[in-house]
Amino acid sequence: EWLNEVMLVRHSPQGLSYTFNTPGFYTQVSRRWGAYRPYFRYQYVNASNHEPIFGDITRRQGPSAGIRYDASEFVALKLQYDFTSIRDQQAISALAMQVGFTF
Repeated sequence: EWLNEVMLVRHSPQGLSYTFNTPGFYTQVSRRWGAYRPYFRYQYVNASNHEPIFGDITRRQGPSAGIRYDASEFVALKLQYDFTSIRDQQAISALAMQVGFTF
C-alpha cells in the first residue's frame, strides 16, 4: 500500500496585506503480512513563523515507523515511533501506542 496526501492552506487575513501559504504532505508505504501491517511514513508541513493561525506549527518534518496489528475485525492495535524536526527547536522523539475500535 502506498498512500500520499498533499495540502496547501492559503489565506489572506482581513485587514492584512499578506497572503500566507502553508504547504504540507505525507507519504506512507506499508505491506500486510497476515494480521500485521508494518509501515513507514514521512511527513512535512511548513508554516511561516508570522502565520497568525498556524504560527505555532512552524516547519515540522520527519519520519514515522510502526506496526499495526488487527486483533479482530473490529479492534486494531498500533505501535509507532516518530522523529520530528522542528524549525528553531530541538527535535522530538516519541513512542505511541493506540487502540482503535470500529463499530
